[in-house]
Amino acid sequence: MDFSDKTRRLAQDEFSTLWKRSCGTAPPAEPEFELDPKLSSFEVLSRSGKLIFRGPSAVEQLYGVYDFAEKFLGYCFFEPGRDRLKKIGAEPRLSDGVLIPAREPLLKRRGFIQEFPFDADSQSLFDWMAKNKLNYLLTWMKYYDTLDASLKEYLGVRGVEVESGHHNFNYWIPGRRYGRTNPDFFAEINGKRITSSDGKAELLLSEQICTTNPALRREIVKNMVAYCRANPEIKTLSLVPNDGFGWCECEECSKFYDKNCKGDLYSVSEHVYKANRIYHDMVNDVITMLRRELPDVNVTFCAYINYCAPSPGFKLQKNMAVHMAPYWRCINHRIDDPACDVNSHYARDIRSWCSAKNGGEVNIYEYYMGVNLYISLPMVHHIDIFAEARWYHRLGVDGVLTQFHITHWTVYGLNYYLMAKALRGENEPEAVGFTMKRLFGSDAPKAEKFYAAVKNLLLALGGCHIPYPYSLLSRTRLEQYEKLHALALELRTDDSFRRELPVWTEYMVRFKKLFDDYHAGKAGTAEIESFREWVHGHRDTRVFVHPKIDMLLNAWRDAILAGRPWLHFNLDWEDEYIRKHEQRRVKHV
Repeated sequence: MDFSDKTRRLAQDEFSTLWKRSCGTAPPAEPEFELDPKLSSFEVLSRSGKLIFRGPSAVEQLYGVYDFAEKFLGYCFFEPGRDRLKKIGAEPRLSDGVLIPAREPLLKRRGFIQEFPFDADSQSLFDWMAKNKLNYLLTWMKYYDTLDASLKEYLGVRGVEVESGHHNFNYWIPGRRYGRTNPDFFAEINGKRITSSDGKAELLLSEQICTTNPALRREIVKNMVAYCRANPEIKTLSLVPNDGFGWCECEECSKFYDKNCKGDLYSVSEHVYKANRIYHDMVNDVITMLRRELPDVNVTFCAYINYCAPSPGFKLQKNMAVHMAPYWRCINHRIDDPACDVNSHYARDIRSWCSAKNGGEVNIYEYYMGVNLYISLPMVHHIDIFAEARWYHRLGVDGVLTQFHITHWTVYGLNYYLMAKALRGENEPEAVGFTMKRLFGSDAPKAEKFYAAVKNLLLALGGCHIPYPYSLLSRTRLEQYEKLHALALELRTDDSFRRELPVWTEYMVRFKKLFDDYHAGKAGTAEIESFREWVHGHRDTRVFVHPKIDMLLNAWRDAILAGRPWLHFNLDWEDEYIRKHEQRRVKHV
């Protein structure tokens, strides 16, 4: 659907509203909006007192309005639903000529991965995405199914494409529908077909389908066609395994495994066979069949854990895109750092995917909120993002998407905000300087000192750091967090973001003390519940994703009650990787 007219009207309305709010009066003249297909992005000009927003599309013109508002009208679009404005109170002085030159975006696909239902904050999120020139939203199919028509249009007018997908084998082939009629559709493990438990939880850590089954592949295609015809606005959907492992071991599927070829430590899959060949064979077949029915629909798939790299001879054809996920990546090194024991492997995989492009595309599925369930531990990535974006651009990567939550924006919002600027190709010192000045005013030097201290805390760990709690808390001292808390208190004002920074640092102090007391035999379930109560006492902040922290604390409590050591979520295979990382780190110290 072409929303150009509505997008251009939105651009006109937004310009008028933003100008009036900042200057106190209506703009002296209506701006002009000019289409120029030769441009790679918007540009903003002033000619004889009139503003001109020129670009290759109405969406780019809308981006130009928002960029002008930040650069000339005193705005900072840092948080969803909380625009910041330092009113200028008069018309800005604008010389004739180019005010904002056209700048080709470094990456064409820039966006978010939404792993939670749409809610009352969704509209402000979509508005924020447009204001920051993000144009892609990947969500679970079950959540897209609840998105009403008005919000779909709201996204479309703002140039945001929605991919209905994510982990979805159990969506295309749900056990409640096929379990009795087609048990052969589901994985065979130890000689028996599994009973699918779809609907039990979001994460199915050991359940897949029998991917080589020809009838199953045809059924997936049939269901995809029906889905696209019921949702004609969908241009991209996905074919992604259920999260975790549990691949089929039937006779046909086993032909695709080299039982001497297991996964890797860096991708958390040493304990299972590599599944890239069996997965990619299915992807190729399903997409070929789907293309006969719906030649213009794009299909994405995932590169992850034990299927990180392209299988031999596999090519990314037109209308195909891979979401390459550097899961459990090191956050103390850039993704392209050859000296990093972890990221160097992911960089190799990304290069391989870019070499496999034959009309298809490569997106990076990132974790700028920290892997493993959003638990608000420090991850200052907003400087490295600029260098990584340039590396991705040189390599031929098409997009970067990251998981996120609005409810922890105070912790990771800088990563999201500056990611958007980096992916558009903005200059790092200018973008970071602008952000610090708008968020902290005259306290910007103190803020820079605070974030440098957070980053230095991580770098002082020595070597690689994957952001699960044990890696951080076992290698730091309580006084380091207390110093961070003191710096955060110096930044506290009535501004919601600055007021919440000390909540975040106090959380780290309390978490570290609880961790140390637990390992000293001084803390148990009562102390965990006290910590939980403190966290839940801050529900009105954007510091915590409370259900995720509850999951972690429940696992900690359950480990104590079971008399087992607590490392993470009490998954044996995951705990074993944490031990292996610790052993490897000790060897390198």
